[in-house]
Amino acid sequence: MTMTEQAVHELWHEAHRRPPGAARFAAYDIALRHADAAGMRREAFGWRMSAMSEFHHGGDPARLFLAFSHCLQAYDSDPAATGHHADHTLLWRFKWVVWSLPQFPEIPLDRTRSVLDDMEARYLRGGHSLHAVYQHRWLVAHHTGDPAAEHWYDRMLTARRDRLSDCAACVPSGQVRHLVSLGRDEEAIEIGRPFSRGGCTEQPQWMLSELLLPYLRTGRHADAMDAHRVGYPHMRADRHHLDNIAAHLRFCGLSGNETRGLELIERHRGWLDAPSSPYAAMEFAAAAGQVLRRLTEAGHGDLPVAAVPGGPAASTIAQVGAEVAALARAIAARFDARNGNTHISSRVEGHLAAEPLTDRLSMSVATRPRERMTSTIGALMDVVSEADARGDLDTAAKALLDAAYEQRRAGRAQDALDSAEEALGRLSRASLHDDALRCRLLLWELHRDAHRWPEALEAVDAVLTAPALPADAPSRITLLLAAAKGDPDSDRAAARVLAAADEFASAGDPGAAFDALFAVKRIVDQAVVERARKLAADAPVDDDWRPRRARLALADARRLHLAGHFADAAAQARDGARLVPDGDPLRERLARVETLALLRDGRAEAAEPLARAAFEQDEQWETTLLYAAVLHALGRDFAELAEDWSVDEDDFDELEGETLWR
Repeated sequence: MTMTEQAVHELWHEAHRRPPGAARFAAYDIALRHADAAGMRREAFGWRMSAMSEFHHGGDPARLFLAFSHCLQAYDSDPAATGHHADHTLLWRFKWVVWSLPQFPEIPLDRTRSVLDDMEARYLRGGHSLHAVYQHRWLVAHHTGDPAAEHWYDRMLTARRDRLSDCAACVPSGQVRHLVSLGRDEEAIEIGRPFSRGGCTEQPQWMLSELLLPYLRTGRHADAMDAHRVGYPHMRADRHHLDNIAAHLRFCGLSGNETRGLELIERHRGWLDAPSSPYAAMEFAAAAGQVLRRLTEAGHGDLPVAAVPGGPAASTIAQVGAEVAALARAIAARFDARNGNTHISSRVEGHLAAEPLTDRLSMSVATRPRERMTSTIGALMDVVSEADARGDLDTAAKALLDAAYEQRRAGRAQDALDSAEEALGRLSRASLHDDALRCRLLLWELHRDAHRWPEALEAVDAVLTAPALPADAPSRITLLLAAAKGDPDSDRAAARVLAAADEFASAGDPGAAFDALFAVKRIVDQAVVERARKLAADAPVDDDWRPRRARLALADARRLHLAGHFADAAAQARDGARLVPDGDPLRERLARVETLALLRDGRAEAAEPLARAAFEQDEQWETTLLYAAVLHALGRDFAELAEDWSVDEDDFDELEGETLWR
């Protein structure tokens, strides 16, 4: 059954409410399939163009390929219907596709070269420089071991840059990779170092990953350590950078830091089940194989490798080492078969057999210069160093945790984060479980304050699963609600508020339990609404519960609206508004929801007085946009509304966004 255009728009907006990644991408698939079936060519084109950025940066090249193919075909069949920005955007997207294609051994090289030829022809027709084309011809040749890589590298260096060239840091990142592969480390460092502080969304983490090996090979050990310390945190939660994470893992193995390497393996080996590409999986598996081989040869093969929640089971260092080495070799063989040479497998064997390039480099924060530390922090770091020297690992781990707390109090959040990360590894290896729990609590707070939500949630979930919280920790309810507010996954956030409500209910406070259910306004979850309805049904009819029942009506109205039951949503919002007095912000929100539901139900005449009243009472973006949409539906001019707010028809899609419901 073909959906209405409005229903398809709602599917697309609902997809955007999901967290970035697999859940959102699957929702995009559904919305795009219905858009195609409904003949919404312009919308489907625009949505795919937008989604391609997420597919590329979110580590899903397969969806990128499919979306790009659809858009290219749509553009070629009717360029005028796709918008005036489409030409430039499509030419930019070509680079993402060519970057990804060689990383899949099942895609023939002839197919990749055909895409490159098409890219070059379109750049020439548009009067653009071939700088980006030469860069990507180099990339494909370099990846496959083609001697032509040097030719295309030279052509790139001499070509004119233009607005289709990669950013000023990304192009040098490729140059560094090329020069390092030829052993020209000094040149690589000279080119790369000026661009090691940032650039686009890929930087500085990409450049720092490329500089790790030349820094290490030329004896610039402090620079190498800084590149790892700064670069790795930028990518640790991003599957798109699995191949760059492999470079950091390889650095650990080449600098004698196998224990640190094991931490990275335990954190990321679950990604091998759904890697961003076979190439990225191979790179990580080869780097992991080297680290685990070294640990096994040192007599640690029987030590455990932690299980991955929802992924690989617990195992031993020796077993996982054998598994990842076999995986790396198997993927390399597929690339060799595609490429017609042994370039990839030779690289993999070199990685697996590599030995450290230097005596062990200490990664401990305790070895950093004391100039930037307060006297208290410096003294604690001295305790760490002295305890390490005499083999007193427990004292060293506890002192490092104390130093992390002191660094946080001193306002040095990044230093505190570095110390706490290291302290957690030390405390866990020493089986100091209570202190490790305190450390995870500190990591939760540090990552939360920096808005690094994947890392923050990983830390707080470990705290919440503990049998008991530290004495100075916030309550479980406080942690659950704070985590729910930051969790981008609506399903997980709903589970957290339900758990908080359970805690309040167990303590005999149904009002607080109800309030907890709606502490995160963006959650639309049937289980949350049903729990709230049960609490409201059992509660007294008094002034404390009237606004709560109105809040429940708002949640019901939203759920009905998203399901396309607009008449019922309008009625629910209207009934809820009667429960709260005029001037109450909740009543105003309910009125806006009723207005939108009436508009979507085809009753713009009924919506008009509500929209006008809201606009006259509070002339903000949301009320202006809603009133303009109602006037437009009635065939009336809304230009005068745009004096303070620039509103046009393209903005009406935003009515289904989060702002209206807050």
